[in-house]
Amino acid sequence: MNNEKYLNHYVETLTGTMTDAIIRNISLQANARVTEELIDEQAKRIEELSVMEANRNSETDSEVERLNLVIANLNNSIANLNNELSDLRNQKNDFDNVKHQVQHVDTFRNELLKERDLHQQTRVEYTDRIKELKEQIDYLQLTPAKRKKIDEAKTTKTVDVFSNEITDTIKDGGSF
Repeated sequence: MNNEKYLNHYVETLTGTMTDAIIRNISLQANARVTEELIDEQAKRIEELSVMEANRNSETDSEVERLNLVIANLNNSIANLNNELSDLRNQKNDFDNVKHQVQHVDTFRNELLKERDLHQQTRVEYTDRIKELKEQIDYLQLTPAKRKKIDEAKTTKTVDVFSNEITDTIKDGGSF
């Protein structure tokens, strides 16, 4: 019986060992399949995320390009506005210069008008003086007899009623 017991224990041990090995083998194969499926799922997820990242990078690049174009347009607008501002400042300076020149011309014109009036007054004075001198020349060119008649015509005697005095009034033809 010893042999039989041995054989029973042997078969039992062998069956237990085989069962353990088969279960372990099945468990390892199941773990391998689960791990492969997880790895495949993770690989797919990684690929999807890579595609999404590439799309986002391209979208970001296109957005960056668009923003760079907007910035370039705004810089051009700023440059144009700065040029326009510079032109307007130049025009303002030109306007101020012309304004000062106009003020100088107005001042000169006013001074010229004053001088013209003074010249006209001087001309009138000299014309009157020339007229007087011509009359004196004509008077001096007359004969003494004619001069005496003219002198007597200029001298008139007036009687002052209140004092009964006779005064000689000489008319010289001047104006006061």
